Amino acid sequence: MKNIRSLKDYSESERRKKIGGIVIITLLLLSTIGFALSIVGFGSNNSTPGDSQGFSFNGQYWVYTAGSQKYYFTNHVNEVNLSLVNINKTLTSFSNKQIYVDAINNIELQELYNGLGTHATKINEACYGKCTRDLPEKSCLSIEPLIVIRQNEIESVTEQDNCIFIEGNLKTIDAFLYKVLGISV
Repeated sequence: MKNIRSLKDYSESERRKKIGGIVIITLLLLSTIGFALSIVGFGSNNSTPGDSQGFSFNGQYWVYTAGSQKYYFTNHVNEVNLSLVNINKTLTSFSNKQIYVDAINNIELQELYNGLGTHATKINEACYGKCTRDLPEKSCLSIEPLIVIRQNEIESVTEQDNCIFIEGNLKTIDAFLYKVLGISV
């Protein structure tokens, strides 16, 4: 047998249901708006001065986003000297090609991979000229591009035939990558 409720109890129950519905709809709307704003970047704690140029900082790398492609750099484009890069090669010179790199340490190799890795078919280590390591020996007359990186206090990026010579440090490598990728301020 059903309990008989008074009109007052019935109206109070309906009022609670309406208030509960309004609270749930409000929470859904606010969470949707909050999620949308977090995607756009509002309210994030990791905003940086370079964000207006397409850069964000993830705690380790400067990330440049072009469409769906992300590029990772140790140095921001404002921190490097693009004028020291004296080459005619562009991204198409490296796209869909195997690139050889003669670098002393893996940090330099990783920096190049962060910038060119998605465009090249492969990036492998090699030696420029004679080699004491167990790596292929390449010259500037090879078909594949060869990037030779040497630590030096005087920074420069030059080209000879199919070789790129990068003298300097990670900032110099980033300057080279910014120039090849066509990223500037």
